Order: sequence, then structure tokens, then C-alpha cells
Amino acid sequence: MTPIRARYLSVVLVAAAVGFAAGGTSAALAQGLPTTGPDVTVVDIYDIDSYGGANGFHGYAVGTTSCNIGDDELNWCNTGSCGGGLSSKQHPVIAQNLYRLKAGRFEQIGMSWLKHGFFATNKGNAQTCKVGTSCITPPLGFQQLGIGCTDTYWAGLNGDQPLGPRSEVNATTSNFIFPYTNVGFSQVYDQRVKVADADVDPAQNAGALYWVEGQYVSDNDAAAGNGLNNASYRKATVSPGTFALNMEPDNPPGYFATVREHSAIHAWPAIDPAVELFYVDVPGAVIERFEVARKVTAVDGDTWHYEYAIHNVNSDRSARAFSVDFADPTPISAAGFHDIDSHSGEPYSTADWTPVATPGTGTVSWSTSTFASDPNANALRWATLYSFWFDADAPPSTAVQTIELFKPGSPTAVTFTFPLFSDGFQSHNLTAWSAAVP
Repeated sequence: MTPIRARYLSVVLVAAAVGFAAGGTSAALAQGLPTTGPDVTVVDIYDIDSYGGANGFHGYAVGTTSCNIGDDELNWCNTGSCGGGLSSKQHPVIAQNLYRLKAGRFEQIGMSWLKHGFFATNKGNAQTCKVGTSCITPPLGFQQLGIGCTDTYWAGLNGDQPLGPRSEVNATTSNFIFPYTNVGFSQVYDQRVKVADADVDPAQNAGALYWVEGQYVSDNDAAAGNGLNNASYRKATVSPGTFALNMEPDNPPGYFATVREHSAIHAWPAIDPAVELFYVDVPGAVIERFEVARKVTAVDGDTWHYEYAIHNVNSDRSARAFSVDFADPTPISAAGFHDIDSHSGEPYSTADWTPVATPGTGTVSWSTSTFASDPNANALRWATLYSFWFDADAPPSTAVQTIELFKPGSPTAVTFTFPLFSDGFQSHNLTAWSAAVP
């Protein structure tokens, strides 16, 4: 194994300090900072459709308004007759997800297949798109998303069956098979955001909080190095009886309930300041990012409870193992795991990662099969989040975390420690460490 140490501190701690905690926008968008090349992001979770349920599951779709906040046109071609030398594979795909925070545990409980973009309307909205810039009509019209322009795919479009498999998309480069494979569908939840009724039933989830998320993947956005801000999220509630999902409203005027350019894992530290969030970047021609959130709670004077959530933003290499090592052979117990199952005919295994805590080692680990033994193993793939937890008789200051990558390449693993501060982040006092942020 050839590990590389992660070097990137989380930016969500800064965000929490400047008011991102409940709705907001990114620092780049709020300040009008320039980006180079095309840069698509979700500026609004537009609406949610609930399709009813069957067999213990419900189906949902999330509407998304995209915006090109970059300084070049974004490709949006899905026919063989686009101009400018574009091919039918040069258009965005849209993923939708649902997350839950319950009893201190952050989990992904729903995921969709992919909507393939087919037409960009190029609407102008200086308030919600690129600050200070009007929509600039692109040279190829609806086959591009112009600078400062928006395009809305309401939930009915993003949930219109058939959708495309995630397994055919490389999210790092946005290279994919098109036309996508149509495997057919028979249920209201097939290919949509499929969620178990037990995960959203208010009677079984007292006090739970929910967020929906939309993420775009696009070829020239990725090539420009702008693929790390393509997801946004919005708080949602569940109606008793029908299990319909409802968006948090944009209220009062001027408040935006959609948190832009951040994936939904950022909602956890926004709600709970004791949560730490760390960006783990895998170097390459295009950076591949994992976001790791952790909360450590003292159970008593000798035992700590650890909760981790790991989100794969755009890594095609994916992850096959996660481990936590302590400096001493501390006892480890009550280890657990939660993933989100692929569905509707995706080829991937749904076998859980089994926790292993070997006595006398001070190490707990979870893993799936290697790529060599099973290319369709249950790896942590892009736009998905897995959760891990355990108890240990050791404080977090001694913990070293490692993510082992799934597909071949260099490095084979990333090892990192969380930055620790005397107040455990609860005060949001960033003075002592802000100068050290890279």
C-alpha cells in the first residue's frame, strides 16, 4: 500500500462561522469571485415530486435549477447534430439523493439514477445565478448553458422514467455511455429516489431531519477542475400518512433555503457544531474528493462514541475500505455500518461492509471486495455516502483514519488525522487556526 496523507482542512467550519448554518450560498457566489472555465452548480432545489409507494418503498424526484457561474459556456448536447464539434455525450447528468439525521447519526437513505440533460433554456436571474452578471446567450443556443444563465429541470423531468444508470458514468471526467442502457421499469420507485418506508415514516423517525440533494456532472466543467461544487442541498420534511416530501420554503424574502455548492453532508456540522468535516483529496489530472464528517462523544471518563459519515463527491476510483487506528491497543466495541443500496438493475453488489475490531490491535476496519476480485463489489461510489460507528476506550486525539481506494491507481490509500482544537469547535472561535488554513 502506498498511502498519501490528506492536506486539506474542511471549509465548512469557516462557512458555519459566516452564516451558512441554515440556508445560504457559497463564498465564491456570495462574493462574486471568478472561476475559470465553465462551472455548473445547483442554485436551487426547485421542487419535489412524490410518486407513492409499493412493496415497502416510496419513489421521489428532486427538481434542480442549474447555473453556469464560470466564464465559458457549458456543453449541453445530447443529439448527433450539435454544432461546434460537440458530440451527443457532452451534456450534464443529474443525480438526486436523500439524507437523514436521526439520533446523532447522518445517513443516506435514498438515491436515484441519472437524468441526462437534453436542452438548456438559458434563463437569466442575476439574483440567483452569477452575482452581477446577466445571462449571456451562448453561441450554440440551447446546446450550451451560457455564462450567468440558468436552466430548470423540474422534478417531473428529473423523475421521468426511464433514467440512466450511474454505473455508466465516470464522475471524475464525466465520460459516459450514451445512449444510456434502458433496462426498463415496473414500479413507481424504479430508477427514482427509492426510499424504504421505514426510513421516512414519521411514526418511526421521531426527531429526524431530512435533506434532499441534487448534483450535476458535466464534461467541460470537470475538465476545467470545477467539478467539486456541483451539488447543493435543501431541507425537507415528511408528511404523515402519505410520506410525501416537502421542501423548506424560501421564507422570509431574501432567504434561500437551498444551500448552494455544498453537498448535503455539510448539513450535519451546520446543525451540530460538535461535528468536524474534512476534505480528503486524491491527486490526479482531476482532483477526486471524499468528504469525511466525524462526531466524537464522551460516554464516560474512559469511553468515547465515534460517528463517521464518508461522502464520495466525484471519485471514479471509489473506496473499498475504511479504518481507524489508535496509538494504543484500546478496546473497541459496538461497531456498525450503514450504506445505501444500488437498485433498479444496477450491477453492483449490496453486501454490507463487515466491521472488524481485532482485540489487542487498537484498530477497527470495514471493507468490501477488491476490484480485482469483483469489479461490481459494493464500493463507495460517487454521489453516495456510507456511515460508520463504534465505541473506543481512547480519545480522538490518537485516531488515524485511512480510506483505501477501490480501482487501481496511485495512491492506493489516503491516511489522515482530523485537526483538533481546544474547544472542540463548539465555540466556532476560529482565531487560533485560521492563519494555518492552506
